[in-house]
Amino acid sequence: MVRQIAGRGPPIWSILVGGSAATVATGVLTAAGAGSAIAAGLPVLLFLLGLFVLSQAIEDSGALDHLAQWLLGRTRRPADLPLVLFVGIGLVSAFVVNDALVLLGVPLLIGLASRTRARPESLLLVLAFSVTVGSLLTPFGNPQNLLVAVASGVSSPVTTFFRYLAIPTAINLVCGGLLLRWAYRRDMPADVGEFSRLRAAAPSLLPPGSWGPRLRAHPVLAVFPATMIVLVGGDLLHAATSVPELPVWSVAIAGAALVLLVTPHRVRVARHVNWTILVLFAGLFVVVQGAVTGGIVGVIESYFVVPGPGHAGAAVGAIAGTAVVGSQLVSNVPWVALQIPVLQGLGYGASTPVVWMALAAGSTLAGNLTFLGAASNLIVVEAAERRGIAIRLTDFMKVGLPLTALTVAVLVGCLWIGL
Repeated sequence: MVRQIAGRGPPIWSILVGGSAATVATGVLTAAGAGSAIAAGLPVLLFLLGLFVLSQAIEDSGALDHLAQWLLGRTRRPADLPLVLFVGIGLVSAFVVNDALVLLGVPLLIGLASRTRARPESLLLVLAFSVTVGSLLTPFGNPQNLLVAVASGVSSPVTTFFRYLAIPTAINLVCGGLLLRWAYRRDMPADVGEFSRLRAAAPSLLPPGSWGPRLRAHPVLAVFPATMIVLVGGDLLHAATSVPELPVWSVAIAGAALVLLVTPHRVRVARHVNWTILVLFAGLFVVVQGAVTGGIVGVIESYFVVPGPGHAGAAVGAIAGTAVVGSQLVSNVPWVALQIPVLQGLGYGASTPVVWMALAAGSTLAGNLTFLGAASNLIVVEAAERRGIAIRLTDFMKVGLPLTALTVAVLVGCLWIGL
């Protein structure tokens, strides 16, 4: 918390590695217990590794820059740019883990702001807000969703997320986009003529010409959509038939392995994968297991009271509300990691998916309240600062506060109606 507020200090991954080492050194966990905690979280680590490899290969292909230019061509007026970007990036973030997407999105949107003469701070805030709202749609949209999908034991996680979160996500993308359009309308390009020229030069979604050379140079252009089709299709097939469920991590790893096998840029892709986030999660698993063993989770449970399985309706609001508050204290991924054993201790499991959806979505939407609510926000802020662009907390909360209130209200209302 001090590091996030002060804006300086050791990297977050090193703090969690130090915390996990202290957990073992003080006897809270044995070395074998720490290893077991990491082994239990291995599906999450493998899934993230697969998505990071695929995301890095997509960046290498230039596909996201092409998509940003195509979105510009779909924008009729400069004032509509926040709405179009919010919806477009939000949809992409449902299938590209948001921490990786913002790393790719910051330079893209700064370049777009330079070309269109829009205020870069506003476009970067649109990026931060959009990946938060859009990523709650799938279990692979963000790390906390993946934690919930793996730890809760819900059957067919992709189908479950779609069932409970497709409608609130669609409503929030439209309503949130309209809110951002109104909030940032004066920060968009003032030179309508220049904007019109850029819009006219925007490419088509699928570039013309032979795709053979493109796919040979960047096979991820075929492998990534195929991986997503297998992930979603396999889950839907399991939900509709008796076909065995395919672990999501195995599909992501298979897609990543195929990309590394056939791409000519495998060394560059592997070198630029964000390995520190995987180390961060390994440390987080040990620290959280130490919190369970040492009784900290019991203390959290006494302060954040959640009704038991017999009161799922009341639990939805309580879980989503406490997730918004708790995520501001320790960020949303650690909060979810701490809440999972709390809910399991209360008796929630695979048979109560709506409660797990409230935890995943509430903690995700909490990221739009302050910088501290989500790691993706910190990535945007730090990446912008390295390029000489300062994003103030007051500017973030001026729009983030009403956006969070709106999206959480829509979420809770939809989950209640769906009970």
